[in-house]
Amino acid sequence: MHLIVLVKQVPDVSRIPETAWDRKKGTLKRALLDNVLNPLDLHALTLAYRMKEQLADPQARIIALSMGPPQAREVLLDAMSRGADEGVLLTDVAFSGADTIATAYTLAQAIRKIEQEVLKSQDYIILSGMQSVDGDTAQVPGQIAEELNIEHISYVQSFEYKELEGAQRLIVKRIGPGGVESVSPLVYPVLLTATACTEPLYRSFHRARDARTHKISEWNAAALKTDPAHIGAKGSRTQVFRIFSPSEDQQKRCVFPKTVDEMLQQIESLYRNPPTRSAVVEAEPYSVDGKTPTYTGEVWVYVEQTHGKIESVSLELISKARELADSLNQKVGAVLVGHQVAGLAPTLIAQGADKVYLTEHPALARFLPMPYKKAVCAWVEREKPQIVLFGATPLGRELAPRVAYHSNAGLTADCTKLDIDDIHKGNISVTAALKQTRPALGGNIMATIMTRDSQIQMASVRPGVMKAEIPDPSREGVVVSQPIEIEAKDIRTQVLSSEPIPEKTKLTDAQILVSGGRALGSKANYDRHVRGLASALQTVLSARVDVGASRAAVEEGMAGHESQVGQTGQTVQPRMYIAVGISGAVQHLSGMQNSEVVIAINKDPKARIFDYADLGMVGDYETIVPELVGLIEARKNQ
Repeated sequence: MHLIVLVKQVPDVSRIPETAWDRKKGTLKRALLDNVLNPLDLHALTLAYRMKEQLADPQARIIALSMGPPQAREVLLDAMSRGADEGVLLTDVAFSGADTIATAYTLAQAIRKIEQEVLKSQDYIILSGMQSVDGDTAQVPGQIAEELNIEHISYVQSFEYKELEGAQRLIVKRIGPGGVESVSPLVYPVLLTATACTEPLYRSFHRARDARTHKISEWNAAALKTDPAHIGAKGSRTQVFRIFSPSEDQQKRCVFPKTVDEMLQQIESLYRNPPTRSAVVEAEPYSVDGKTPTYTGEVWVYVEQTHGKIESVSLELISKARELADSLNQKVGAVLVGHQVAGLAPTLIAQGADKVYLTEHPALARFLPMPYKKAVCAWVEREKPQIVLFGATPLGRELAPRVAYHSNAGLTADCTKLDIDDIHKGNISVTAALKQTRPALGGNIMATIMTRDSQIQMASVRPGVMKAEIPDPSREGVVVSQPIEIEAKDIRTQVLSSEPIPEKTKLTDAQILVSGGRALGSKANYDRHVRGLASALQTVLSARVDVGASRAAVEEGMAGHESQVGQTGQTVQPRMYIAVGISGAVQHLSGMQNSEVVIAINKDPKARIFDYADLGMVGDYETIVPELVGLIEARKNQ
């Protein structure tokens, strides 16, 4: 079994010199940033190397595949110093300007060439990191799988080879829609997206030395026999309309108490009586009166449901779709796929849907990407909506890229804002387009993106970003059903077991959330200080208190991915958010800045988190947190 690992050269967004930031334009001068191997691709490289070790097959090869400028050879050398046997670099000016669809097409063409000319076999696994830290879309792997018509298993945490049904089978543990699943691919090739590895594979001196002698092939567009209309900017379905600095409008005036005792008093006071925020001035709603919209059709939401329960993000998106559709004089459609889920339709109509597009089949009782994609795409092809919204959940991030690629639609991931507006700039002229705003480059900039050269605009939004309006049970709507034929070839993965994520890890229900960052240094410190403070506050405030973590803390192994707050984790809006050792990167702020009260503890007086905090204390958490906990314990014993 061979292994193809997708690796990407990215700017080091964790170390951005001030000279690289153009504050007026809101852009980064990427030439001034160091380029590194995408940190999340290290998980994929590690997984591939461990798989090869367990296979003990002398013929097995690990091929690192990358697309980029000639200097991207360095990332392939890095990959080979971590265990890859050879590298392939796709480099051609014709590839530049590619969005995720054009990138996926180009990489898929290269994988076909590797299969036919190098491996001469379909016994291989493609591995990639969950996403790249500069784009954070998580779309390319699913779109590669769609182009190649193969299975995609995302959010893989670990693997094993085990005797199953009389054969040695690969079994992977992954984060699925309903919890942690153990699944086994039935057909190869297959694409795995790695989200974690227990033992990171570091470079060694010998491998780094030997990497210079390994083969790196360079292929251009002609070598791949690509269609010029499908690569680079020409093949893209989305375009960045505007790049700007993250808004400073939500900055607060942080109060810094002089003592820990005073801080505790203010924590109690702020929890009991949160500060009143000034009203946000809303822009005038868009209207198409007297205009001819560039796009036509209904506004849809894919309805995510688990075991017959609608996920909250779908209700939030229906409310947003209602707002968008009203400005366009269009209907709202809700796409409901599953088995014995028709009873959910009245809830969707009450929330704001005019039509529920229902597909039921026993094979849809559990989420599998290819059958679900087939069901959703059948509705898209039949009804031709102009907008389709997905939740940026594990399921949505697996399904949306495939649906968009199959439908030749533009797709923007992890949007924080959706608006309808006219766009007239340069050679761009569209009326009533969906403006999709999201963080990029690790949250250091914001980008507004539009769909082009496609009649369908698609976007995903993380749970908690939009607000679900109060449902109206008196609303009327219609349910439209359509059967589907699920064939054996559509089932390419066997789900062996599923363990639901414990309720306590669903951070959206927390009244108070205590989160820890990289500064805590270790899991022991995280458990002692973050969990200790959370336990103490739960007693003194008589509230539900949960613990969260920044992405850096999760990547350091201090907490699980289910506890991650931020752009690539969960969006939370608790009554009180306490950040311990978190600097305040925009990636993290985007997931928690709508909390009613924010409290920060950080030894850096210039930490950005203080700009978004109501209450802060500058100092060492190892001193402040134990003193806080001690004061609470003393109060309990009085």
